[in-house]
Amino acid sequence: MFCSCKDMRAIRRENLQGGPGGGMFYPLIAPGEKPEGSHLKMVARVELDPGAAVGEHTHTGDEEVYHIISGRGIFIEDGVQVKVGPGDTAVTLDGHSHSIINTGDEPLVFLAVIAE
Repeated sequence: MFCSCKDMRAIRRENLQGGPGGGMFYPLIAPGEKPEGSHLKMVARVELDPGAAVGEHTHTGDEEVYHIISGRGIFIEDGVQVKVGPGDTAVTLDGHSHSIINTGDEPLVFLAVIAE
């Protein structure tokens, strides 16, 4: 399966997981469209607006990876805050909670992958 970013459909989303603000969502595998036989539940490029956040949420029965492409932010897992930037990767395992906040002046761009 291959998809060029220029071919991905752009979806404007607000209040991601209850967080303030919003951003652009470019799904390769959209939530609810899991390919048969795959462990991947979602794969998407996210462009979070300045000041916006993905609200805190807990993973139950799956895990999520954020890989930061550009921008700056704060990743919070189980209440522990870490500054993140380009090249950083965060993995939230089953049973843990996380959120991410864009603290910069430009979009915080990251790849988000949820797998069972």
